[in-house]
Amino acid sequence: MRGGAPRGPVWRRWLLPGALAVVTVLVLVLYFSPLLGVREVRVTGGSIPERDVLDAAGVEPGTPMLRVDESAVRERLARVPAVADVAVELSWPSEVLLRVVERAPQGFLAEPGGVRLVDASGVLFGRAQQPPDGLPQLHAAGGPQRAEGVRTGAAVLAALPRDVHAQLRAVHAEKPSDIHLVLQDGRRIHWGDAAEMQRKAAILPTLLSRSGDVYDVTTPALPTVA
Repeated sequence: MRGGAPRGPVWRRWLLPGALAVVTVLVLVLYFSPLLGVREVRVTGGSIPERDVLDAAGVEPGTPMLRVDESAVRERLARVPAVADVAVELSWPSEVLLRVVERAPQGFLAEPGGVRLVDASGVLFGRAQQPPDGLPQLHAAGGPQRAEGVRTGAAVLAALPRDVHAQLRAVHAEKPSDIHLVLQDGRRIHWGDAAEMQRKAAILPTLLSRSGDVYDVTTPALPTVA
């Protein structure tokens, strides 16, 4: 009899390599085979046409679920101007869910042939022949200052209380350091620059309850009415 520990059955020596091989084959099947492929891409949230979202997402039916790159889908959808945010969810075994958050317009900017909507970050999105009801017009200078004027004017709009925003006709941000607001009834608000926006916005409802034509909040600690 030879020395040493007795050897177990041969099959035990092949158990681990065999299991690894089976797992590898299963992963390859799931990764490359359409057996667990995308059968439906569903879009929820917002009013952006579903076809536009699906085209931008670029998830083809039949794509194996394991090969759907959620980060890449989010990046493609982020290029759609009206999309503020999107969540991509894989619902096994065969569904991809796109939860879209649409940009909320704060105002509009007039352009040749129509208008563009503006969100709170100053992003331009959407086009229309006529301005939507209830939105104020944002005025910004052309040239290099345009982007800064749009961003600053949009930030002012986003800071305003709802009741003041609803009374607004226009925001003049041609000079971002000297912004003026015009109400529907013709009264004007001298806002000034982008400093202390929350303080300026907070005092406006009380200030506007006083009789006057021009409301100056450039220095919110010392507002005036004339």
